[in-house]
Amino acid sequence: MSSTTARLSTGHNQPRLALALALLGVLGSTIAWDLPAGGFWIGMPLAVAAIVLGLRSRGRMATAAIVLGAIEILFTVAWTVAG
Repeated sequence: MSSTTARLSTGHNQPRLALALALLGVLGSTIAWDLPAGGFWIGMPLAVAAIVLGLRSRGRMATAAIVLGAIEILFTVAWTVAG
């Protein structure tokens, strides 16, 4: 295991990583929507990963990641149903 992998697996970096995934998921759900299945195949996995990491960690960043991930999933589902 490299030092980078060990450093990312510690508990204090998980909220930051969750928030980063949630923010990337927002871009994947909105900007990449015009790509073939872009919003679904790019935004959804990032949102789910953000929620999972957010639930495993604590703090305001983790809560923000969970909320953003949930909004992304709701947005993607609503857009898919409406389209």
